[in-house]
Amino acid sequence: MDDQQWFAEQFAQHRPRLRSVAYRLLGSPTEVDDALQEAWLRAPRAPTRPRSRIPWRG
Repeated sequence: MDDQQWFAEQFAQHRPRLRSVAYRLLGSPTEVDDALQEAWLRAPRAPTRPRSRIPWRG
């Protein structure tokens, strides 16, 4: 499994939690969808921490 496939699986697994948090912050389903799409596009380019390869889990 390559890194891109691994990341896609992790993002899909954590998507419900990400949607929930984003909805609490943004309050609009449309804005939530936009925020998750933006996170999907940006996260693979973000620097990773040694503890986790998943940027939102720190």
